Amino acid sequence: MERVQNAWNIGKASWSVLAKDRELALIPVLAGLAAVIAFGLVVGPGLLLLGGVHAAQDARGAVWLLTFMGAVLAAWMAAIGQAAVIAGAAERMAGGTPDLRSAFSAAWARAGRLFGWALFATVVATVLDQIEQRLGIFGRLISWVGRVAFGVLSFLALPVIVFEDLSAIDAFKRSASMVRTTWGEQVTFNFGMGALGFVLCLPALIVGVTSLSSGFLPVIVVGTALALAWLVVVGAVTSALSAIFKSALYRWANGLPVDPAFDGPALSNAFRPRDR
Repeated sequence: MERVQNAWNIGKASWSVLAKDRELALIPVLAGLAAVIAFGLVVGPGLLLLGGVHAAQDARGAVWLLTFMGAVLAAWMAAIGQAAVIAGAAERMAGGTPDLRSAFSAAWARAGRLFGWALFATVVATVLDQIEQRLGIFGRLISWVGRVAFGVLSFLALPVIVFEDLSAIDAFKRSASMVRTTWGEQVTFNFGMGALGFVLCLPALIVGVTSLSSGFLPVIVVGTALALAWLVVVGAVTSALSAIFKSALYRWANGLPVDPAFDGPALSNAFRPRDR
């Protein structure tokens, strides 16, 4: 119960930072659009060159390669977006006034490192997918454990890349080292954000289902558009809150000032020494 309360307090503190620079919530939307476009620009033309979807079924290796390349580029766009929010939040906590330009400039300065991270994370995800597909129930268990472990150990990898300019592997090692020497609220916080996102998405689900069941085309179009718009907003806000928390946690762990909304006990409980 204490950890849930800690996650709630950190979520409120992250929201307090976001409220000062609400344009940061736009960054995940732009990054998401860029990810979709990047994936489409690789996979779409690639399938056409292979002769279309039906012809591509006979070239599974080429399709797999196209999908992998598209996934890497999409992950790169997403990483740049997360890095931009992290940089913007850090600028605010350092006493500055971030905007979209300064946030993206800081992230783009690490574009090469972030591409390496996107490649590394995609390789890990691909390997876990293959294990899940090939080993049945046992493979699904291994995949689930692997995803959770990777998510926890790499929690601070992006702040490390942004602020320390390390490679993907070194950033993962640095993040894992910080996590191993402390107990954190990362999993609880992410679970809390996921639960909050699910609750906030319920109105969109209700509106979407209601509009579709009406059978009236104008109502379906308007209802679907409103539902999708709400889902985008929820996704953008929860993504921004997660990035702000990572930025604050990294700064606090390294003795740097954070926003007053993150009071001492909140972050102390979120990043406290592990009991021996």
